[in-house]
Amino acid sequence: ILWRREPIMAVLARADLEPEVRRKLELVLAARRYAAQIGLDVGGSFTTLSYVDGPMMLYVLTATPQTSLEPHTWWFPIVGRVPYKGYFDFKDALVDARRFEQRGYDTDVRPASAFSTLGWFDDPLLSTTLRQDSTSLVNTVLHELTHNRVFLKGQVEFNESLASFVGSRGAAQFFGARGDSAALKVIAQRWEDEKARASYVASLLAALDSAYTAHV
Repeated sequence: ILWRREPIMAVLARADLEPEVRRKLELVLAARRYAAQIGLDVGGSFTTLSYVDGPMMLYVLTATPQTSLEPHTWWFPIVGRVPYKGYFDFKDALVDARRFEQRGYDTDVRPASAFSTLGWFDDPLLSTTLRQDSTSLVNTVLHELTHNRVFLKGQVEFNESLASFVGSRGAAQFFGARGDSAALKVIAQRWEDEKARASYVASLLAALDSAYTAHV
């Protein structure tokens, strides 16, 4: 899946590098420096670029009983219980999804543009992540580096909420310091969209929970 990995600085040294790729790689390095300034555990993460052979490198499976909102969880060393499982092979994810469906579960397999090894290893920047726009790219870098700094075992909801907050608010401060008003406008709108989506999902879950309780 990963067929080549090289230092970002070596990539930037190429005279024939596409201007947009250069701009985004320089943005990633700047985001790393900002992350270190705000106390995140940067280490050697996002200093190398890994080229992904395919449309995506990582896929995530979730499974929930058809008449319940309580997700199936998997247990792993270090991270504890989590309500999802990651795969590097899309076919493997689909095979496991079908197995859960045969047992009466609803499943979802979705792509993920980045991942964190929680500071145990130096995570690369994936070539697929470079497809993101500038604000999403910085948000992703800060999000994943937050996991390097803080990750409570078995507390996925807290971990992801914290990383999402730092990613979004950190990106706003990052672009604000650079005087990029256009990026700030995008970030502000996406933040409001996320809050609206969270509110809608919360109300929907409450309604479904009541329905399941009453009829199951």
